[in-house]
Amino acid sequence: MNSARRPLDPRKSNVAIDANSLDRPDTDRATAVDRLLSLAKDGKIQLIVPKGVRREFQNPRTPASVRETGLPQIFTLSVGLNSDEQRNRRIVETELQGNAMPGKHTDDADHLCEAAKYCGYFITHDVRILRKAGKLHDVLPPSLHVVTLAEFLEIYDDFEAGRRL
Repeated sequence: MNSARRPLDPRKSNVAIDANSLDRPDTDRATAVDRLLSLAKDGKIQLIVPKGVRREFQNPRTPASVRETGLPQIFTLSVGLNSDEQRNRRIVETELQGNAMPGKHTDDADHLCEAAKYCGYFITHDVRILRKAGKLHDVLPPSLHVVTLAEFLEIYDDFEAGRRL
């Protein structure tokens, strides 16, 4: 997360998730995923799934636990991008692509730009997105924070405890 940007109160802003944010590779992450879903279920946060992420949930190669969690419970926001946002999306895709094959990170660029339109947070465990997010601060709005699930929960806890008000 870019520390120069002040995080928004996650209780008052939409929170977009990447499909990998619901992966449960170990006990700590499983506990964190359960907590995130509980916060959403209890109405304490508003989870949003970008439409491209929703397609990932529907992919048969996506782990069943992620599909079962993501598909039925979480609101999907279908957005269109205006001409400036489309230009920014191309910049995001170029930055994410780096030396990779063209088109390999198209979906990731879509996810970020969809989240940027209506959300204060994008939770992901995609290392490339996390590493490149700081370089995209001129293209992504200052209101969007790209974070891991653990970082998001820490920010949430800070706001709940009054440490970031």
